[in-house]
Amino acid sequence: MRTGFVIVIGVWLLISCQEIKDCDLESSRDSAIVRFYSIDTVENEREVAITQIDVFNFTDTSLRGDTISSIGLPLQSQTEQITYQFTMDTLEYLLTLEYTPHLRIYYDDCVPVYSYKLDTAYSEEFDSVVVVNKVLDLAVPTNLEVYF
Repeated sequence: MRTGFVIVIGVWLLISCQEIKDCDLESSRDSAIVRFYSIDTVENEREVAITQIDVFNFTDTSLRGDTISSIGLPLQSQTEQITYQFTMDTLEYLLTLEYTPHLRIYYDDCVPVYSYKLDTAYSEEFDSVVVVNKVLDLAVPTNLEVYF
């Protein structure tokens, strides 16, 4: 009887100490959140009317005619630099992001995911571009501030 009790307690301890594998605990995102600002106003935040956004011969037609004050720009794990072309009315603005992708494998049962760290961002057309948060995390509301 005593041996059976010890075996039951041992099995229970073994099962209770197993690590919980939750593949949905990842807090990284694959898009840099960009907010637009006016450099010459007190309130700063600015809504911009984007006609389209192009990246590597891909056109995002879902943004045609939209007026936004922020946008998520997706990054790609196969490269460390990406350039976006914003078309606003007849003006074109280029924004280049340089970043480091990190492959993360949390458990054998989970799909590998990438996390990203912004290294730098620049543009010759915008007044200025500021990286305010380098890590692309769900808890971070803004990664880049773009000023006109």
